[in-house]
This record gives sequence, structure tokens and C-alpha cells, in this order.
Amino acid sequence: MPKHDISILYVEDDPTTQKLLCAMLEGQGYRVFFAENGLKGLELFRKHSPDIVLTDLKMPHMDGLEMAGTIREEAPSAQIIVLTSFSDTDYLLRAIDIGINQFILKPVEFKKLKALIKRCVSTIQFQRCLQEQSEHIRMLSNALEQSPSIMIITDTNGVIEYVNRKFLEVTGYTAEEAIGKTPRIIQSGETPATVYDNLWSTILAGLEWQGILKNRGKGNNIFWVHSNISPLTSPDGKIAKFIYSAKDITEQRRLEEESLKIKKLEANAILAGGMAHDFNNLLQVILGYISLARQNTAPDSHTNELLSLAEKNSLRASQLSHQLLTFAKGGDTVLQTTPLKQLLTSSIESVFNNTGITLEFDLPDDIPPLNIDTTQMKHVFSHLAVNALEAMPDGGTMRVAARGCDISPADGLLLTSGHYVHITFSDTGKGIAPEVLGRIFDPYFTTKETWNQKGLGLGLAICNSVIRKHNGIITVESQHGNGATFHVYLPTSDNPDAAQ
Repeated sequence: MPKHDISILYVEDDPTTQKLLCAMLEGQGYRVFFAENGLKGLELFRKHSPDIVLTDLKMPHMDGLEMAGTIREEAPSAQIIVLTSFSDTDYLLRAIDIGINQFILKPVEFKKLKALIKRCVSTIQFQRCLQEQSEHIRMLSNALEQSPSIMIITDTNGVIEYVNRKFLEVTGYTAEEAIGKTPRIIQSGETPATVYDNLWSTILAGLEWQGILKNRGKGNNIFWVHSNISPLTSPDGKIAKFIYSAKDITEQRRLEEESLKIKKLEANAILAGGMAHDFNNLLQVILGYISLARQNTAPDSHTNELLSLAEKNSLRASQLSHQLLTFAKGGDTVLQTTPLKQLLTSSIESVFNNTGITLEFDLPDDIPPLNIDTTQMKHVFSHLAVNALEAMPDGGTMRVAARGCDISPADGLLLTSGHYVHITFSDTGKGIAPEVLGRIFDPYFTTKETWNQKGLGLGLAICNSVIRKHNGIITVESQHGNGATFHVYLPTSDNPDAAQ
């Protein structure tokens, strides 16, 4: 350590000794503060906080030990050297009680004094090193705690020794619940075992492993993380710990899945539109020949009866064709500025008449108007009401609410920022099973008996298509057995990004 980094307070009332030692200390490159008694020495110590105090014992106003005792109370780590003589027995005993670091006899031998000071410098250097390490550890600890990534430190067996604040926030576990366990507590069971085999073989070989994991929190919530696991080695090269760093990418995955779903819907819509067009042409021919055949058949004949059944089912097939076209194109919209309250009530009330279902509305008068095709949107609202009705065969409550809201990127919705109306349709029915929830807007997906009157699997797909055609979105949340809530967001008529 450079000597100019070390400062010494020298307290001495004898001018000759003071002059001699000051010259020696300054000649060695130390910064020296001088005081002629303990009172002034204490004042200088409080002002400059020197590293070493070199003091005589007997001095006017305040002796060296009284000053040293006060310094020791205020700065326990200060290095104090006392200049003494054999006749100062009482002072020596007091000095030992105070905790004086070094003693040197008078007359002072420069060689011994230099050695004592060097010993004090070594102690100071060690204290500074400890302080720097402590500060470095504190800084690293703060960085880990404030990191936006999940941080885990485990031993070589994978037992958790440390988790940071982000881990607690994402997983829902407390530190006490996690420490002492292994990261298996957050495994979802949906990541292939081969991934973990590769993970362990990589890090046990002393290499870094990276990958995406699907995990599960304490509240059974699924979250995705981009993980980075690195071995921490000791000076002898052996693996001592594993450091696990993971970025929560759940929202990113959700948006990617939503985007992929939209692309799949668009592809399905193109396919459905082409099929419906060709199907309509074929049905037109079939219905034409059925009509011609009936003209040449006796009205009361069995053949006419069969032709009537064929015609009836062909017309039903035609309705399916129209549904496919609606799904494919979202319908040809005729937009007009429409108050929402009356449209909602008229669309829904007729569905629940004489059903025993309690219908509740929360529709304030200040709901912003929408720029929509009223016929198509009435079909959407009616279909959502019918779905709720079918989910409550034993009765229940249907709640419909609407509010104006502003959407921004922070909301995590696949919508352009702007003004929207948020409409919720909540029922107290049987809810939607988790394995079904993510597929209910898929075309042709249904939990009802396939191809019966209610089971074509296009109802919610058409609702989704119409709402997207209006530059809105529809989402759903549900717990099996605890009802479901559909959320519809539609741009207001004053939204510059409203459907044109």
C-alpha cells in the first residue's frame, strides 16, 4: 500500500521529540497531523479520521490515554501506538484495558517505530481488504435481489441455498419454503425428462446450460422461463455451487401463441371460404335436381318423402355453408355508430326469457358508442348468451357489464393502443375444463355431440372472426366448476383505429 494513503495523527507535548518524529514520518511518505495535547489531538482525529494514532501519555489538558479511550469508543478499528517508559506502570495497565494496539519505549528507536507502524499498516490493509470484499458482497447481493431475472443458488446436489425476490414474485413460494428443497418444486411435469438429463450432464461437466423450461408455481400457475445454469468453481477447480438465472418469458410465449393462433385462423378461414364456395355450387345443383325430381313424383309417394328429407338436409348443409363463409370473411360489414346498452339488452334478454336464469346488467349511461355492424354484433352477443344458458342447465346467474377503457402495450393485449369498450359476459355455470379452455375459439372444435344441431364447432369461431373483423378481440377465463367469463374488447367510434 502506498504510504501516502496512510495518515498518522502524532500527539506530543515535547517540541524537540515532536519535531524529530514528524520529520521522520513525513520522510517515510506518511501524511502527518500534529497536536501538542490530547484535547487538540481528539479534535484533529474527529476532523481528519487518520489511520494511525501515535501518542505520548503524559500531556496537559487531556492525557494520551484519555484521548485514546475516547477514540477507541468512536473508532474501534483505529490503530493506536503509545509512547511510554518503564515508570508508567499505571498508564500501561490502563492502556491494556483500553485496547492499545502497540507500545514503544522512550527514547524512541526509529527502527522499532518503523516496524510498529509497518505492522499497523498491514492491519489497516487487511481491514480495507475486508471492507472492500464486504462492500463487493453487498453490491452483488443487491444486484441479485434487484435482478429482473429469477436467481437461484444451489449446492452440487441441487439443494437450494438462495433465492431472490423475483423467484418469490413469480413462483409464489417464500424463501423459507424454497431453501432446503430442490428446483423440482417448480417443475411442471410437462418438460421431457431428456431435457433434465441433458441439463445435469452439461453442468456436471463444468459447462453452462441454456434452454427454455415450462415451470409451475405454488398457486399452480404455469410460467415459461429462458434458463441459464452455470457451475461455480472453487480455487482448486472443483464445482462448489450452481447458479441458476432465468428470465420469465411467459408473456412473450402467450403473445407468440396468440399470434400463431391468429395465423392458423386466417389459414383455416381461407380454406373454409374456398370449400364453402365450391360446396354452395354443388348444393345448388343437388337442390335443383331434387326440385325437378319432386315435380315428377306423386306428392303422397314414399319417393317424394325421401326427396323431402334430402331437400331438408341439403338446406341444413346450406346453412353450414353460410356459417363457413361468415367464419372465413367475418361477414360483409355495414358499419354504423351504435349505442351499446340497448343492443346488448335486446340481444340477450330474449335468450333468457322463461328460463329461470337470473339476468344482471351493469351498463352505465356513459358507455362510449361503437362503430359496428349491428346485425353481426347482435349475433355475437346472442351466441355468448346461448353458451352461458347451456352451461347452466340447473339455473344460475348471467352478468353482463361494459365500461370504456384505454388500452396500451402495458396491458399485454393484442390490440392497437387507443379507446375501447370492455364487455364481460359472466355465468355461474359448470365452467370450462383446462384442457379445453385454450381451444374453444378453434374452428370445428366442440365438446358437444359432433354434427348435431348444436355441435358444428363454428359458433365461437364465428364470434372470434366477427370481433376481429371489427379490430377487437375476445378472450375467456374459467375454472372448471366455477363458471366462465368472456371478455370482449371493441374500439369506440372515436378511436382512430376503429374498423373502417
